[in-house]
Amino acid sequence: MFQGLRKNAKIVIYIVAAVFILSMAIGGISSIFTSHPYLAKIAGEEITYSEYNEMLKNSYANYVQQNPDTEITDQVIKQINDETWNQLVGKILYDKEIKRRKIKVTEDDILDKLRNPAQDITSIPDFQTDGKFDYDKYESLLLENPDFANYLEERYVQSLPYEKLFESVKSEVNVTEAEVKEDFINKNNKADAQIIFFDPAKIDSVSVSQEEIEKYYKDHKEDYRKEPSCQIKYIKIPLAPSEEDKNIAKTKADSVYTIVMAGMDFAAAAMEYSEGPSAPKGGDLGYFTQGRMVKEFSDKAFSMNVNEISEPVLTQFGWHIIKVTDKRTNEAGELEVKASHILISTEASDQTRENLAIVAADVYDKAVDNGIDAAGETYAYEVTESREFNENSSYIGGIGQQPSLVKFAFDNKVGSVSSPFELNNGDFIIAEVSEKLGVHYQELSEVETRIKSLLEKEKKVEAVHQKAESFKASISGNDLLAEAAAAGWEILEAEDITIDKSLPKIRKETELNKAILELGENEYTNLIKGQNGSYIAYVTRRVEPDLAVFEQTKENLLKEAQIEAENVHLNEWYMDLKDSAKIEDYRSDYYSL
Repeated sequence: MFQGLRKNAKIVIYIVAAVFILSMAIGGISSIFTSHPYLAKIAGEEITYSEYNEMLKNSYANYVQQNPDTEITDQVIKQINDETWNQLVGKILYDKEIKRRKIKVTEDDILDKLRNPAQDITSIPDFQTDGKFDYDKYESLLLENPDFANYLEERYVQSLPYEKLFESVKSEVNVTEAEVKEDFINKNNKADAQIIFFDPAKIDSVSVSQEEIEKYYKDHKEDYRKEPSCQIKYIKIPLAPSEEDKNIAKTKADSVYTIVMAGMDFAAAAMEYSEGPSAPKGGDLGYFTQGRMVKEFSDKAFSMNVNEISEPVLTQFGWHIIKVTDKRTNEAGELEVKASHILISTEASDQTRENLAIVAADVYDKAVDNGIDAAGETYAYEVTESREFNENSSYIGGIGQQPSLVKFAFDNKVGSVSSPFELNNGDFIIAEVSEKLGVHYQELSEVETRIKSLLEKEKKVEAVHQKAESFKASISGNDLLAEAAAAGWEILEAEDITIDKSLPKIRKETELNKAILELGENEYTNLIKGQNGSYIAYVTRRVEPDLAVFEQTKENLLKEAQIEAENVHLNEWYMDLKDSAKIEDYRSDYYSL
């Protein structure tokens, strides 16, 4: 029992109002060109590649153990890496905050935890009698089994500092009865209404002059302010399997095909020889429709008979030996094939990678001597110029997550050429800083179309409001809805309108909602001019908040509001803590992210 408990128990502490797991981690391949002595620096604490990779391997092992039937795709690998990173950042920041706040765990704290076990302990069947937690059984094991007692004590020594930290942060929030009452009123003060929508889209056209555009740009120039930025020109040298690599893979695929055709069980062969993620499942890919797989694979599979095995088929992923195990028609009437495969990857060999590194070095030398344009022309590589990126960017269009390259651009002058950067997929990048700008503003030509559209919308909103005023002035009776419909204006139905509700098609118009909620049933609002049009609403139903219900439920409402406010505050506190910490993340130099 204790072994099962030790295996399944988790140290539960909040990380941004969620579960924080102390174990972390997944492995990757270090770039031979990385210029950093560490993989990350978090609030002054350096994390080496080997340290992080060990965490990552642990996380990967935990994931596989907990999800034995889940295919480990690139997306899952990235997810595990990101989760490990977030856990690491959180732990370092929390540990520093625990130290700063001088939070200590006392013997009394641990004893209190032992006397009041958490739900994951009380729910263990061995500690229950007739389906309920039996404290005597739990206490007996504590007294009789030193391993169990030591385990729980160590668990609380590790988790309690975080629990006390989070309780300290949450104690900074205090929700008052007045706040809860106001929220209750806002949520329960409701109305249904029919709304005459004077839609700006019904205004055929408006004209915006160049002078108006220029004036708006001048008056709102700060809206187009941009922080210091850089641009780079770069050459991407792609990694691809050589012909020799392809031939070696084909030879292996042919050998496996021969073994299978000689009688080896296909699933066993897939588990032994396949290099694809479905290998542990005997190569089983399940059912799929035409076009779901890459074309070469799909075309071959759909041309085969059930239980037929194909000769090796080449796709961008390598050589596939396919076995069709079933065919059926799905509910949509589409033909589906169920197939298994053995994948022999056509990956670039170490020799091919070494050769590419030599080529990258040659291109780099040429770029240093003659500039990147000349290097591209000499070696017949395309030279691409990136968009602007700022110092806080981690992503460069066309390249991806490359914080190291961003840092290089900001640390060096125009014309400087970077040493080759190896990307996660094995490609190499040689970059030249092509432009550096301080604080600057987008040119009018860059934002002219956007400004014109904005001014056109403003003019249409104003024009439709004038039409709405004329319409209202022309109506002598009280049946505005019928008159509006006859005049071609749309009547919208809205239910359960509250002060904060966003209404269909109209979106959020607070002044309209407010005007509706100030009325009783069978009353019209005045003409309301909003950001997205003009409106007249007719209230068809009103529900006033029942303050007697509030009095009956306010204790629970206060408790729920306090918990919600604490979690929101905890989340905001952590975001602020993270934003204020200096974090250098160079994982993309080592892993595919």
